[in-house]
Amino acid sequence: MNRIALVRHARSSHVHTGWVDAAGFGAWREAYEAAGIREGERAPDGLAELAARADLVLSSDAPRAVASARLLAPGREIVVSPLLRELELEGPRLGGLRLPLTAWAVAVGGRGLLRTLLRRPPSAAESARLDEAEAWLEELGARHVLIVVVTHASFRRVLSNRLVRAAWHLESGRALEPWSTWIHARRSNHT
Repeated sequence: MNRIALVRHARSSHVHTGWVDAAGFGAWREAYEAAGIREGERAPDGLAELAARADLVLSSDAPRAVASARLLAPGREIVVSPLLRELELEGPRLGGLRLPLTAWAVAVGGRGLLRTLLRRPPSAAESARLDEAEAWLEELGARHVLIVVVTHASFRRVLSNRLVRAAWHLESGRALEPWSTWIHARRSNHT
């Protein structure tokens, strides 16, 4: 059985309080994307053990994902790729309306869920990147018994759905918090 473990990165070091408008949400996204992980973060023991057994550890090129992968698999080579970046998360157009970040997160998440339910794909550029990431993971997954992929919440959700459509079984996981892991399995072509 071959497995691909999709791991959400550790907690970001970027902290923001207060309410923001649409422009403020955009500025927050930029700062969040540039941030690493919180000081004192520690990979869960079971996940560190999984990563120690992995043939490959892959990571998005976002600083928080790379730092998470290095913490998860110290001393290991980490294959870093922009293919595994978070999706473009566009906030709704609410003009100057100010909301707390949690409200923006709910709005962005709801928008993504609605797009999924209505079967509306991401932008053409994002769809092409997802196609390339899926093909790359399919190829690696056929050659390796276990791959650990450190990525992001929304990207992981869409990629997981694509892997399931490509005959990978979601073996475990659906939690959303940092360090949560979704494991996909498929019978090896070599058995």
